[in-house]
Amino acid sequence: MSKKKKADGKLQPWKVLNTRELFHAPPWVRLYKDRIELPDGDIVNDFYRVQLPEYVMVFAMSDDGKILFERQYKHALGEVTLALPTGCIEDGESHFEAVKRELLEETGYEAEKWALVGSFMVDGNKGCGKAHFYIAKGLKKIAEPVENNMEESENVFLDIDKARKAIETGEIKLLATVALIAIATNPAIRNNSL
Repeated sequence: MSKKKKADGKLQPWKVLNTRELFHAPPWVRLYKDRIELPDGDIVNDFYRVQLPEYVMVFAMSDDGKILFERQYKHALGEVTLALPTGCIEDGESHFEAVKRELLEETGYEAEKWALVGSFMVDGNKGCGKAHFYIAKGLKKIAEPVENNMEESENVFLDIDKARKAIETGEIKLLATVALIAIATNPAIRNNSL
């Protein structure tokens, strides 16, 4: 590939010349092959992207400062892990509506106070789903979790020290869960509006 200098010295977006969908299994995954032109004029004929559904995740705390986790089997891992309540956004639903619904469906809890931490792309080049992270406080148990044979889980409350230990020991194996714990417990970067 050539190394032509940009005339203005600024970074430029890539130009998509065409896109071909290679695989689609609604609503879970789409695989695309893009033909792109780089800012220096080079052409890449086979740049692959994965489109997964947008999802929400919540760092939900009880009044005594404990974090609500779900212990559940995750098939891609082939193991049981602790995870923060997470779920896909349904058609026509905002991410705020989705996070409230998922917390209630998966755990039986609702929260009094909510704050959006931020929205993040899992992989900046390949895609792989956009995550919307929330913090919630003032939990109240109002129902039993919705039973689903593909998402069997049990609620587990841990204080922050035990949650950090669970990361260290590998009991928490999911990057998004680790990322939200780190953000929510770091006073320098978390949303302190709660």
